[in-house]
Amino acid sequence: MMLTKTVGVTALLAGFSSAQSSTEVIISTLLPQVGAAPSLTPTVYDPVAPNAQQICPGYTASNAVDTSSGFTADLTLAGAHCQAYGNDIDELTLEVQYQAKDRLNVKIYPKNIAPENSTSYILPSNLVLEPEWDGESTAETSDLNLTWTNDPTFQFKISRTSTGEELFSTYGHVIVYEDQFLELVTNMVEDYNVYGLAENIHDWRLGNNHTQTFWATDSGNTIDGNVYSMIPWYQETRYHEGGNTTAHGVYGRNALGQEWLLRENNITYRTLGGSLDFYFLSGEEEDGRSSALTTIRQFTNDCVGRPAMHMYWTFGFHQCRWGYENISVMESVVQGYRDANIPLEVLWNDLDIYELYRDFTNDANTFPVDAFQDFIDGLHANGQHYIPIIDSNIYVPNPNNESDAYPPFDRGAALGTYIRDPTTGDFYYGDNWPGFSVWADWLVESSQAWWTNEIVMWHNKTSFDGIWIDLSEPSSFCVGSCGNGRIYENALHPPFLLPNDPYQTNYNYPEGFNISNATEAASVTSASLSQSAFLASNTGALLPVPTTTTQGRTEPTPGVRNLSFPPYVLNLVQAGHSLLKGTVAPNATHNDPYNTTEYHMHNLFGYSISNATYHALLSVFPGKRPFTVGRSTFAGSGRTTGHWGGDNTSTWGSMFLSISQALTFMMSGMPMFGADTCGFSGNTDLDLCSRWMSLSAFFPFYRNHNVKATISQEAYVWSTVAEASRRAIAVRYSLLTYMYTLFYYAHTQGDTVMRALAWEFPNDPSLAGTFSQFMLGPSLLITPVLIPNVDTVNGVFPGIGEGTNWFDWYTLQPVVAEAQQNVTLSAPLEHVSTDIDRSFRFANAKTDQRPYTGRIDSASSVTRVHYRRD
Repeated sequence: MMLTKTVGVTALLAGFSSAQSSTEVIISTLLPQVGAAPSLTPTVYDPVAPNAQQICPGYTASNAVDTSSGFTADLTLAGAHCQAYGNDIDELTLEVQYQAKDRLNVKIYPKNIAPENSTSYILPSNLVLEPEWDGESTAETSDLNLTWTNDPTFQFKISRTSTGEELFSTYGHVIVYEDQFLELVTNMVEDYNVYGLAENIHDWRLGNNHTQTFWATDSGNTIDGNVYSMIPWYQETRYHEGGNTTAHGVYGRNALGQEWLLRENNITYRTLGGSLDFYFLSGEEEDGRSSALTTIRQFTNDCVGRPAMHMYWTFGFHQCRWGYENISVMESVVQGYRDANIPLEVLWNDLDIYELYRDFTNDANTFPVDAFQDFIDGLHANGQHYIPIIDSNIYVPNPNNESDAYPPFDRGAALGTYIRDPTTGDFYYGDNWPGFSVWADWLVESSQAWWTNEIVMWHNKTSFDGIWIDLSEPSSFCVGSCGNGRIYENALHPPFLLPNDPYQTNYNYPEGFNISNATEAASVTSASLSQSAFLASNTGALLPVPTTTTQGRTEPTPGVRNLSFPPYVLNLVQAGHSLLKGTVAPNATHNDPYNTTEYHMHNLFGYSISNATYHALLSVFPGKRPFTVGRSTFAGSGRTTGHWGGDNTSTWGSMFLSISQALTFMMSGMPMFGADTCGFSGNTDLDLCSRWMSLSAFFPFYRNHNVKATISQEAYVWSTVAEASRRAIAVRYSLLTYMYTLFYYAHTQGDTVMRALAWEFPNDPSLAGTFSQFMLGPSLLITPVLIPNVDTVNGVFPGIGEGTNWFDWYTLQPVVAEAQQNVTLSAPLEHVSTDIDRSFRFANAKTDQRPYTGRIDSASSVTRVHYRRD
């Protein structure tokens, strides 16, 4: 039995009998078993998995025909079916287009595609932008040249027309094209420098021993695992001794689950289907030189579209927490920032605002509509703003309980706008925070009208200023359509323990906490041991661990596609590595004419819901630029949404890796990015939070956010953090016109906002892996403190000796250093300021906060800032 009635959350933990006092509240919960799926072995770790390069025959090209933009040809399987991880497709079409001087497109797709299976292979251009021929470019005018051979099978390579430099080559490898598996291998230069393939929590330079898996998931910021977003493009930089550095880019336009295997001498590209649709970017400028920044502009401008321009107020400081239980708490947060003289531009709500976690509702007891609207009106009168969360699931009411009515579901159901369960034809009923839930089908037009209507109606009583889209992977807490035939059971508690459940106190603190806070650390250790001992001696008190089976590798079956267990197993971060875990099942169907499956649309849900929210806000705020941030994104999402870094941790490593995460989004056309400052899960401390508040002041999106059942971490909680925040925000606000100008250039020209040092100084190979420092635009060098309990920070000053001069932002004094010297800079957490005054007030804000008039010297902000003059 999957469901059980318990007496409150305590009963889940203490194993109480349901025959308790009649005055106790009965809560229904799904047991963890609903999330169990067969355990699989990822193919990259399977010692007996087939090697497609060894067993598959490849293809032979024939019937090449020149076109005005390039040529086409037929590709025919060059031998017997290999059935490596799917059913071989015998006949393919090759299309080569010299789309622009700096862009070459290679498409390979099945020759015989019927309308009913087109979405299995072709990513619709009306869904995701598809670059097109400019109408004039040809092979003769292109920066790039494609050559191919049939010896021994079809292989191609891309090289520069001007120098012959080989950028991409499948020579020595076969192309594998099956209905559930595509593979393409390109040879790489020695010790190559590849960046991008967002989203990943990894070093900035990806290295040559990394597997990048793409399958959107709600699983936190797992290092080297698949996370929330999918932007399948990389930029490569090559350093040439005695010559200029070269750069180019590769974009694989395919939204299915996939992996990029970066290995010593090659990169292997594998997907669970679709087509091969590659865009090669020369990175060349008018003078023939190529650069990373030019390559990024080409990708943003021509492949995915330039990012949206955001309203000026969105660049202020934002505060959020899952755990602001009522209006009184919200008021205290606003007052806390005012009393500490720390500018607060935007206040946010997490799930706490909702009635039973249901979208578009206000809890009548804690956030009653009239009183809460008065609170929001007060924010607006003070020049401040308000943003709530909208989750990606829609609650399904109990059909046997009239008092459980939920009109947003009913209005969507009347339009048939939800994803369906193929086994019943009814809606797909998964599970999320409110209980059994459905998800909008963004392939049908009625979904936009319904979504717009719900957002407009909610705004009429809760006048928010933007929207935060969460759980858009899309996240579901059970495997399959677990609510089928049982939606009347109303499972209100999720099938896992929550941070605020009894005996679930979070005792995690940052590295170095035992040194900086020895007495408190001892108390924390004692409490943690006590909690662990109780749980160990009361094993029956915990929710039971779900039992799982092991699923062997499935074999390809002619005429059949196994959507739930494809023969190729992605190296997913979810326990058991199953596509069924934590999301809407791959076999769920949409309502378009061909019943497209989630297998093909999974990685586009976040992209689609953000687009729908952007267009809904155009109706809410006519003539204004919509502001949204979304958790799951795809290539091109920057045109409608920003992105935050997801569920990170209050650790120094998480803060450090937020820089590389940010840089990958800067190069992917999504500059409105920021991490949850001070960390989302776990407890921060004054050292980490001071340093992080100072670092994030130089990220475009600047928000402090954490989870309930951890300590409060608003910037005013510690006097040290408050002072660091005031000083960092003073610098940020004095730079807002500069940052806003950078965004204008991103919006109009495809430029970046935050920049890697290697982008600005491309001929210095020592910077190839550097991301402990970064640039803000072309002029500012940011050097943050990224380790605990120190009062100095090391940094380099690139370009010295080659015409670049650096000056301290605070003292205006020149930097004295040697080329490539690692300079030790003073960066105390607390200090005595001795230099020039700076003041700040957020432009156009009507806040009653006083301008900051503290004295700021070269060590005043715990993040060091230098500006550049060439």
